[in-house]
This record gives sequence, structure tokens and C-alpha cells, in this order.
Amino acid sequence: MQRLTCAVFLALALVLAASGAVAAEFTLMLAHAGPVSEINDDYVGATALKKYVEEKSGGRIKVDIYPGNQLGNYQEVMEQIQNDALQAAHTSIDGVTPFLPELSVLDMQYVIPGDAVVYKFMEGPFFGKLGEAVKGKLSNARLVGVSDGGRWRSFFTTRKEVKSAGDLKGLKIRTINSPLQQEFVRQLGGAATPVPWGELYTALATGVVDGTKNATPDIMSNKFNESIKFGILDRHTFLFGFYWLSDTWLKSLPADLQKVVLDGFTQAAAIQTKFNKDQEDKANAAFVAAGGTLHEPTAAERATFTGARDAMIAWYKAKYGDTWLKIMLENVELAKQQAGYKE
Repeated sequence: MQRLTCAVFLALALVLAASGAVAAEFTLMLAHAGPVSEINDDYVGATALKKYVEEKSGGRIKVDIYPGNQLGNYQEVMEQIQNDALQAAHTSIDGVTPFLPELSVLDMQYVIPGDAVVYKFMEGPFFGKLGEAVKGKLSNARLVGVSDGGRWRSFFTTRKEVKSAGDLKGLKIRTINSPLQQEFVRQLGGAATPVPWGELYTALATGVVDGTKNATPDIMSNKFNESIKFGILDRHTFLFGFYWLSDTWLKSLPADLQKVVLDGFTQAAAIQTKFNKDQEDKANAAFVAAGGTLHEPTAAERATFTGARDAMIAWYKAKYGDTWLKIMLENVELAKQQAGYKE
């Protein structure tokens, strides 16, 4: 009878743990910028992390997700991680460039030529060096995952179709508060207009900006297509995503739970990367079905954009030096070789 009672209690405990009824010992707060949407990659990655960590920890870790910049912009959530006020965040490179502006080299335009090279680049040593550099500046911010953060950035506009760089002349193009991105738009004749991500929907709708530099999945999952009607797939940069974790919080966990958390971020980054690759064609089709026009530039049209590459490399070198530029270009060349890429 006693043996049966113990078995019943054990079974009940397992059920309660699986259902989340057992109080968690630890809480992991994760902030990201995307909306709560099944077609948004930030949301997909965050929910994958939550599912993995809560299940594998047997309910000992609870994951709370804060979407839509609820806890602040990229710079603010990185500051919170540094101060151990927040456990984790997903950002683009813009989360760390306020502290290390030279890392904006990752946004250097028309340097990485395609998906095959991108994925080899992601597997290479570049991001390990980047993580070390960030930890040297923000000692509590640990890089625990790198993902496809939203595919290739291209130009999207509200009222004028763009087919060559000359068509951007005079258009107010939204950028982040990045000197490199703003200079790039100016090099192509546009008017760089910094707008916070949370204000972009309204800025497009009211004409504060005439366009933006994003990927089609971003356009569709944030409903920017309600204002944006044209896109040219020039694919000037690839958007990488970064999962950051408080090192202090991680080290406060027992060793077995540290492994669960780190494995969870690795899996979340992989799921987000696969989701984005699968989502791009669907987003392109949805944009066109909703009345938008997508233009694939000819070689001659694309050359009007890529001509800005050398000017941007010279601009970056003059502003930030060539240390990170060399690291970036060397790792891109390595990735090209590994991918079997030929010019």
C-alpha cells in the first residue's frame, strides 16, 4: 500500500511539473522587438526557447517573453543585461553598435553575395570574435546564439517604384541611428531618416518617410504593406540576429540547468534561421498578392547600387579604422571558399 501511494505521488509530481503547476526555481526574462505573430521570426525563436527550456528543465525554469520592445529598444535591453536587470534579449547588430560602433562593419553593403556564403559565414570564427569584443565592453553580456535575423535587407517604398539607385534620389528612407546605414542611403542619393522601429508603421503611413530598408517578412509581419507598395530586391545586407544572456544569471544556475539554457538558445537560433529561410518566398508571394510590386533588378540595374560598395568601404576605414574591416572581409573570403562560390 505504501509503495502504491509513493508511486501515485511521484506520478502526480511529474504531471504537475510538466503542466507548470510546480513553482519555478528560476525565471528567464527574454526581450525581443517583434510582434506576437506566428509569421514573425523573433516570436518563433522566443517561443521555441520557452518550450525547450521549460520542458527540459522540468519546470524549474520559467521563461517570460516580452515582445514588441516592451522593455526598451536594443540599446536599453543590452544595458539591462549588463546591469543584470534582464536575463536575455534578441537583437540585431544595432544592440551593440552604440557601445562598439566599429561592429557596424557587419552591415557593410554588397559584401556577402548569397545564402550559401551567409551560412558558411555564420559557422565561421567571426561571431566568436564579435562575442569576445562585446564581452570586453559589456562584461555581463554573453553571446549565446546567432541566427538569421530576418533575411536580406532591400529597399521598399510607398509611392514610387525604384528600379535603379537614381530612383532613390530625394526619397526619405528610414534607417536606424547608424552612421554607416545613413551614409549608405546618402551615397545612393536618398535622404537618410532615422526612425525607431516602434514608430515605423506610423512614419510610413503619414509620409514621415517614403520607404525603408528591410526584408519582405518584416514588411508583412508588421503590416507595413498597408503603406508600402513597391520593393526592389537589391539585397544589400543580410540581417543577423543575436541572442544575449546575462552571464551572472547563467552562472547562478546549477550546472545541469546551465546546459539546458545554452542548448535552448542554440536550438532557438537554428529554428529561427530555418523559419526565416522558409518564410521569405511566402512573404514575397503575400506581398504581391496584397497588391505590392516586387522588382528583381537586372545586372545593369544592380550595378547602380553595388557601385556604392567601394565608397562605403573607404568611408568606414576613414571613420573606424581597418581592424574589423579586415576581420570581416577575411571571414567573408573564407566563407566563399567553403561554399565553393565563384565570382
